[in-house]
Amino acid sequence: MREAIDRVIEARDMDKLPSVLEGARMPEVHYAVKKISRMNGEEEMPLLESAARLASSEPAQARHVACGLIGAAYPQDPSRAVELLHGLVDDPDWTVRESAGDACGRALLDDFSRVSEVLHEWTKDRSENVRRAVLIAVIKAAQSRTPGWGEPLLKLIEPLLSDRAKVVRRNLGPFAVGSAMLRYYPSITFEYLVKWSTSTDEQALWNVAMAFSSSGAPPLVKKALIVLRKLSLDERRYVWRAVAAAMWKLGRKRPEVVRPELARWLEDERRVQVAREALRYL
Repeated sequence: MREAIDRVIEARDMDKLPSVLEGARMPEVHYAVKKISRMNGEEEMPLLESAARLASSEPAQARHVACGLIGAAYPQDPSRAVELLHGLVDDPDWTVRESAGDACGRALLDDFSRVSEVLHEWTKDRSENVRRAVLIAVIKAAQSRTPGWGEPLLKLIEPLLSDRAKVVRRNLGPFAVGSAMLRYYPSITFEYLVKWSTSTDEQALWNVAMAFSSSGAPPLVKKALIVLRKLSLDERRYVWRAVAAAMWKLGRKRPEVVRPELARWLEDERRVQVAREALRYL
């Protein structure tokens, strides 16, 4: 397949590339992106023009290549790149949406100020997939640990705290906040979690609790308990079950801290149901 990819790219016959890529695995997709990008460096092949043509192709593999090209070509024409990405993050194929979200993250790394403004607007988009893409981009950008980016990234997340769309909430508390921001920017993220814990919105509180169920939480377990004690008093099942989930996941990593806390909760009629739910998994 790589020989066929080479032939159509070297002949600049991009209209044939989608049919060549049909059924390709991801290594071949990445190979095509690298091949086209390399030719751009050598012969000024217009990457965004190629990406636009591939973005409307029927085979998902061709749209994956489009995502990769946009990520590489973003500096050439930021406005056009953003326009193409907006369509691809709402692609019918979830794997293409993943690739497009990754390209958004790459663009955020390349042009933080401009892309942050774009993503802020996307938090208001009617498509839940577009809103989710904001979180995927935040996760990628957070991994850079760039000084000064912590608070701006948290402010990108903030408008989505009360978003009940499944694809948004599943990626917000446990991953964007917990696994990414709490791990790479722990101090400022904990400050925001404390602030968010004062909300009355149950989805926002669910996200706060679920952030402490993540892989980024165990190093902050004692501080996490301060917030979880408060949230454990919420009578809404949606919230207190999220607290229970955080407690049992923290308890598996730091049992010496969490188990005594749960033992105290068993003696507290306001928290007993939360403790019992958590202890079922410990």
